[in-house]
Amino acid sequence: MPMVEEMRSDDPVSLGPYRLSGRLGEGGQGVVYLAEAPGGRQVAVKLLRGHLGANSEARARFMREAETARRVARFCTASVLDADVAGDQPYIVSEYVDGLSLRRVVAAEGARDGGELERLAVGTATALVAIHQAGVVHRDFKPHNVLLGPDGPRVIDFGIARASDGTSITASGPLGTPSYMAPEQVTGERAGPAADVFAWAGTMVFASCGRPPFGADSMHAVLHRVLHEEPDLGALTGPLREIVAACLAKDPAARPGSGEVLRRLLGQVESGTTSPLPPPPPLAQETSRDTERVSAPRKPRRISAAVAVSGAVIAVAAAVVAGVLAFDGLGRGGGTPNGDSTKSTSSPPSTPAASFPDAFAGNWSGRLQQSDKKILPAVVVLPKGGSRGQVSYPNERCSGELSLSGFTPTVLTLREVITTGAERCINTGAVTLTLQDGGTLFFSYSGTEKGETYTLTGPLTRS
Repeated sequence: MPMVEEMRSDDPVSLGPYRLSGRLGEGGQGVVYLAEAPGGRQVAVKLLRGHLGANSEARARFMREAETARRVARFCTASVLDADVAGDQPYIVSEYVDGLSLRRVVAAEGARDGGELERLAVGTATALVAIHQAGVVHRDFKPHNVLLGPDGPRVIDFGIARASDGTSITASGPLGTPSYMAPEQVTGERAGPAADVFAWAGTMVFASCGRPPFGADSMHAVLHRVLHEEPDLGALTGPLREIVAACLAKDPAARPGSGEVLRRLLGQVESGTTSPLPPPPPLAQETSRDTERVSAPRKPRRISAAVAVSGAVIAVAAAVVAGVLAFDGLGRGGGTPNGDSTKSTSSPPSTPAASFPDAFAGNWSGRLQQSDKKILPAVVVLPKGGSRGQVSYPNERCSGELSLSGFTPTVLTLREVITTGAERCINTGAVTLTLQDGGTLFFSYSGTEKGETYTLTGPLTRS
């Protein structure tokens, strides 16, 4: 349960329709409150500090924080629900994650190890892939910004993130937290996804031994070690130690990309190699030991609330590997969609064009598999010359719209919004379509409802 502090005498009682009940934390930019939304749902409300409210630049940064966070898949962060940045008291409303930060958990309970540490590594790496796939560089990944919710870790606080349009939320310069800053951040260079990979590795070291790899004493001493000394990897052993060590390379071009990190963690690429993945197998083959404990769904693409957190983390990671990781233009060298250098030979998702690539246009159908092994027929229509398509699940009597959000020659990402039968299907989610040999498409869906993440995968053929 998160630590909620009492309200202070100068705190507002409400912000818009949200009634504030306690303090969840504060920083240089604002205060985060626990609040109640109309209807009784608990939410987190971040209020821009009073003296910053009159500053147009601060308001613009605050607005971009909300916009950037909205771009990231909901399963890996506290999703933004509402925002008012034009009023006298600018605020952002996000999903309330009922859990402590990794920093607080380690401080209270001690270091993580064994399967618990491995699940944390997979969950946070999955989140990092999703953040990068959305065209966002976090730039302040650290234990303080990893919330351990009941359904797995969430990465929060995009206050100094950089979006793929090249616009920084805050002023240029060395931004971040010293103990987790990459060398290129320390020297004031442009920080790409490789800097997040470096910070992820430092966070894993902290989780395993309670301290960051370059210490936490004076800023000058820490930054000197970041630039010139080797990291102390503490209690890490085996493959995870090898992965973390590679991620802490001084040269960003020598670090694996977030996609490769996740593949290594899942055992799909041997440490030290970058060979391409084979076509993804059905999800059930990757998660059979977890899905055996899942009960029948009450809704399409909805698994029982009793599923273990580890199963949810692995299922999401498998779905990401099956689809999103095909985008891994954010690979070795940490290249970014906003122009940072990269040695990767693949291309990052580009800004959507006016139409679907010709190879994807047409009518597609197939039988998809839910996380609980239930089979769902699906039909996908991608009109030639358009950027919006349709999806339907006939057995569940629900259908909706697919909006193009990114593409490469072999992979599309789309946002799914159910417009008919929303009471029977999760309303929104992210879909990845991967073009495979033989002209088939591999369909991968991820959606979240009431804090639970659900997946749906399988091949589609042109009909």
